[in-house]
Amino acid sequence: MLAMLIGSQPATAQGAAREEPDPIESVLFPPELIMEHARAIPLNDEQRATITRHIEQLQSRAVRLQWQLKEQVQELRETLARPRVDQDRAIDQLNRVLETEKNIKQAHLEMLIRIKNVLRPDQQQRLEQLRNASASRQDHEPERDS
Repeated sequence: MLAMLIGSQPATAQGAAREEPDPIESVLFPPELIMEHARAIPLNDEQRATITRHIEQLQSRAVRLQWQLKEQVQELRETLARPRVDQDRAIDQLNRVLETEKNIKQAHLEMLIRIKNVLRPDQQQRLEQLRNASASRQDHEPERDS
C-alpha cells in the first residue's frame, strides 16, 4: 500500500527484495503450514482449537482495520487530488494510514507468536524440517513457461 502511495523504489530493487527470505517468516509458522502438516507434527485437539481461536480473533480485528484503512486511503487520495494540496493535512492523513497498516501487521505478528507458543518444541522442529524440505523441492523444480 505504502509503495503504491509513494512509489519510491525502482522496480529492480523491489524484485531483488522479494527473492530474499523474510527473516521473521523463517522463525514463525503460518497457520496454513500447521494445517497442512497437522498429522505429521502431531497436532492435538486442544492445540487445534486454540490456533483456530487465534486465527478467528485476528480475522475479526483485521476486517475492522482493513475497513478503517480503506477509508483513510480514500481520504488521503481525495486530499491529494485537489488542485492545491494542504501538505499538513496530507501528511497527517498519511500518518493515520501508516499507523493503521502498522496495527494490521502487529495483529498478524501477535497471532503468529501466539500460535508458535501453542506448539511444543518438538512440533516446531518438525515443522521447520517440513518447511525446509518443501522449499528444497521447490528450488529444484524446473521453471515452467507461462
